[in-house]
Amino acid sequence: MDSEKDTILIVDDNAINLEVIQAVLERAGYQTTLIDDSQMCLDMLKSFIPDLILLDINMPGLNGLEVCKRLQMDPKTSEIPIIFVTGMTDNKTIKDAFEAGCTDYVEKPINRDELLARIKSVLARQKLKASLLEREKLAGVLEMAGAVCHELNQPLQSIQFYIDAISPEGIEDSRIRATLEQIKKQAVRMGKITRKIMQITKYESIDYLEGVRIIDIEKASNPNKTMEE
Repeated sequence: MDSEKDTILIVDDNAINLEVIQAVLERAGYQTTLIDDSQMCLDMLKSFIPDLILLDINMPGLNGLEVCKRLQMDPKTSEIPIIFVTGMTDNKTIKDAFEAGCTDYVEKPINRDELLARIKSVLARQKLKASLLEREKLAGVLEMAGAVCHELNQPLQSIQFYIDAISPEGIEDSRIRATLEQIKKQAVRMGKITRKIMQITKYESIDYLEGVRIIDIEKASNPNKTMEE
């Protein structure tokens, strides 16, 4: 699958509806997966998480409302936005649909422009929500990092103080003197790093290990300077 395309799961027991909606979405650049059975939908979602679900309400077995409720109860699927595509648009059904946890609904027979507009709107809100959650998470991490750096500053300053008290210049053994000077140099460097971390307000991330990204401290602190050695 093309990872750049949003994937939409279409669930409807009517084969013609599935084909029509699939054609509309794929022409608009979306990836689609089709399911004609509500239980198969629940089983598939145990290992496959789409970006959005288009769900019919009136289906044999579990109806769309019950499927939506079950998805909302499962932490793995509760964040997937669901748009009901239905011919049942009386007030009670629509009320039940939103109470079940749907994000929006589109009336059958579908209007192509309306369907695409609602999908675009829902996906945009979902991406904004994910971005805000990620920023909130990173903000919490930065606050914790700032607190840790604050606690580290005092012992780092103590290391520098004690090395100055020893006065490496007066030590005859050159190896010991060089070692003490390196310890002080690294303590000073660590102090600069902790101060940079405490001042981060904007940041960029870089690849660290496979599947892991970290904040680039140099660019986060001052994009025009490299960290002093």
